[in-house]
Amino acid sequence: MTTRIAGLVLLTALGAFVAISGVVVDFTPTHVYNPTWPPHARFHGYLSIARTVLIMAAVVVLAWGPVRAGDGFGWAVLALLLLGWIAIWFIAPLVVPGTEDRAASIFAAVLAPLSLIGLWLSRPGSRR
Repeated sequence: MTTRIAGLVLLTALGAFVAISGVVVDFTPTHVYNPTWPPHARFHGYLSIARTVLIMAAVVVLAWGPVRAGDGFGWAVLALLLLGWIAIWFIAPLVVPGTEDRAASIFAAVLAPLSLIGLWLSRPGSRR
């Protein structure tokens, strides 16, 4: 297995894990289906996870399409989507006080280095 393929596999595993875990965790009685949440809050919970699933689907498609072919622009778009999505986890508590969540911070802190490794391994123009 080449380093590029290893990076693509890592990015795919991350994307699948994030999309699936988001649906499993957020579509529960403690989150989106929480009867104490106002309808508008539930709507935003749904939007958040729907965007996450779409971003992770784009990450996987970009990984196995343009990035696998060595396209630098495709790799840059993938990196922007993935790292931008992770950055939101760290920025939210700064922008909206009271949204600090230890589990979410740990989740992002684990995903960030794994994403960087996957991006590094799959970068275009690197030796294999």
